[in-house]
Amino acid sequence: MRSLATILFTTAFLLSISGCDSVVEDTAPSQSVSQEVALSNPDAIRGVRASMFDRMHDEQTSTDWLLGPAAYGDNTFARSGQQRHRELNENDIRSGIGTGAYDEIYSLINDANILVSGIEEGAFPNSAEADKLEAEGLFMRALAMHHATRIFGYDPDGQGGVVDPNSGRGQGFELGIQIKTTPTLDLENAEDTPRSTVPEVYDQIISDLQGAITIYQNLPGDVKEASPFFPSEAAAQALLARVKLYQRDWSAADTRAQNALDRAASTFGSGLAAPDSGSVRSIFDERNGNPEAIFTIKTDPQAGESPGANDALSAYTSIFFGAQLPTQSLIDLYEPGDARLAGWYDPCFDEDAGEVFSGCSEINDNGFELKKWASERNPSQFADNHPHLRVAEMVLIQAEARLNEEGVSEAIDRLNDLREARGASTLNESNFDRSSALQEILDERRRELVAEGHRYFDQKRLGRDITKVRGIDDIQFRDRAILDDFPEEELLTDDSLQSNPGY
Repeated sequence: MRSLATILFTTAFLLSISGCDSVVEDTAPSQSVSQEVALSNPDAIRGVRASMFDRMHDEQTSTDWLLGPAAYGDNTFARSGQQRHRELNENDIRSGIGTGAYDEIYSLINDANILVSGIEEGAFPNSAEADKLEAEGLFMRALAMHHATRIFGYDPDGQGGVVDPNSGRGQGFELGIQIKTTPTLDLENAEDTPRSTVPEVYDQIISDLQGAITIYQNLPGDVKEASPFFPSEAAAQALLARVKLYQRDWSAADTRAQNALDRAASTFGSGLAAPDSGSVRSIFDERNGNPEAIFTIKTDPQAGESPGANDALSAYTSIFFGAQLPTQSLIDLYEPGDARLAGWYDPCFDEDAGEVFSGCSEINDNGFELKKWASERNPSQFADNHPHLRVAEMVLIQAEARLNEEGVSEAIDRLNDLREARGASTLNESNFDRSSALQEILDERRRELVAEGHRYFDQKRLGRDITKVRGIDDIQFRDRAILDDFPEEELLTDDSLQSNPGY
């Protein structure tokens, strides 16, 4: 059974739009809906779209999604007296990454399902608008499903199976998440849904993204997306590149990443930022735009989208709480002159209180805080935009894909493209074999993608133990804490839902 929170939200939403002559009709639209329910009012449909994107401002789909993997890995740690994500630092069974996000993720998926298959034929005078909304639903469903399946399941092994432990309770376990592709609009059509295998989930994700790309390519020019703040062909190609990297389909990952780079350049003018700290900082500065943007969740304080202190990345890292700080092991990876070191890190300072945060030098020798999230446009409202896909990640995907598909030379060449854009030294390919080249790529991913939702998952998808800092025990890949478990209320109400190993 779908969570009651999702159903209650949908019911409340439908009631809220009834005052604007919106209707929910029992019809048979061209995109078949199993419950035979469709939305026919454009305002209602656009309201579902707004709801879908707004869910990305929630704590579980912003702070936990982007910062949680850094805290659970070894990129950030809580200073004394601060509890924000400390449970992740201290291995408290994945608390804060997955279980709490379950309802919000599936509520987002339900919104996406309505856009994909719940719009009545003819609801829009211009059918291309309906097509575009369907593509956006496909993209957002794929984004949410990929995030969920890497929380609750192991990752593809490139041979039709998963990267599971070779011993322990997780050995041979290949279940991913529940695949939900039809809208749930009331209790009568809520259904228990067993978990699908990880390969089956990836098949659905890839199908969604390929469908979105096809729609985007066939939209008329005046309807195609011209902003990185909404899904586009560039975004769908980029997410497909990430998915193919996890799937270990190296050639496809490289090709899709290049497609994303080409489309982002032609559509948004996106490319690697200039090699100076100001340009690098501008990637996350809402006042200046993002030169590397492919897909970004926009936060507009004037539109009531400000998350507040408890839900904000900036409140956790550089304003107000200043809880999660960069670890020394992360800072040590940067060389002098790297534009990221000056661009993304500053000495700790509490702008709210007008004084230096205490205890910062206990986490790293320089007493640095992470400034990627600084809410420059409106610090008092914690209004950060959240880049989920950007140019640098595509370059790193290509480096890893080329290492596995072509060899060390091609991988290091591509890695150097990013390093040159960051003012870092050029690497000499003769100093690397395949193993050390992979480690260099992973180190570059730490330097580049800190607090963007990758660190923990990069270790997990490769079957590695999770190295911890400050005296905390490492997490063995065979431990149950590698996977989060489903919320207890879901397990109690859905008889078909199976717990993860060890829970």
